[in-house]
Amino acid sequence: MARYAFISDIHGNLFALEVVLQEIERLGVDGIICLGDIVGYGPHPAECLDIIADRTDFCIQGNHDLAVIDDTEIKRFNSTAASAIEFTKTRLHPRHLSQIAEMPAMGFLDQVTVSHGSPVVDGPTDYIHDQHIAALAYGGFDNFCLFVGHTHIPIAFGTPEVGYAMVDAKDIRVALLPPRLPLRLDPGYRYIINPGSVGQPRDGNPESSFGILDTGTCSFAVYRIPYDVDAAHKAILEAGLPNFLAQRLRVGA
Repeated sequence: MARYAFISDIHGNLFALEVVLQEIERLGVDGIICLGDIVGYGPHPAECLDIIADRTDFCIQGNHDLAVIDDTEIKRFNSTAASAIEFTKTRLHPRHLSQIAEMPAMGFLDQVTVSHGSPVVDGPTDYIHDQHIAALAYGGFDNFCLFVGHTHIPIAFGTPEVGYAMVDAKDIRVALLPPRLPLRLDPGYRYIINPGSVGQPRDGNPESSFGILDTGTCSFAVYRIPYDVDAAHKAILEAGLPNFLAQRLRVGA
């Protein structure tokens, strides 16, 4: 029986990451899993990578992480995201590039699979934000639960289908995850769960989001924690990054 914290989409937001890790330590867990996108958008990519290397037990490579070391990936990005990646490259040491290169695209923990986006599709449909895309993603894992990031929204999908069986979207239940209300995980179901974003929430709530899986109670709960958004806003502007990246933190969008 164990408790695992899942964090994702930090995006160079050091202020948010530090507060989230403090709260995770207070709550007490047996391990911390990072679902990718440590860098991109934010002003402190090197600091966040150092903390992730030191504090987490396992880390998946996100698409923004990959874009730092693979120029073909950055071609998929809009101009704002691409400019943030170019900024990020100027702030990293060779050890950070090695750290990113060594991150796997997928991993496994007990009965859990972890991936940044969908494990079976790439491009726009690897953002698992509805039942139709979730139905495709179910074909990429055969165990109890898949944890993903990428959409920056805390959400869960569940289906009674097992193994790699074809899943019909109409058979998938979906739930947005309010804070501190545990989702009971039915052992007869398979789940796809997103803990939300640490550094750039997009569900209208600017507070950082993360989640804890409790294998003893077979439940998952999302936690929201405020951080110094004003300081993050100021740091983005002082770094010369686009104003939009600063403003969106205030509204969680």
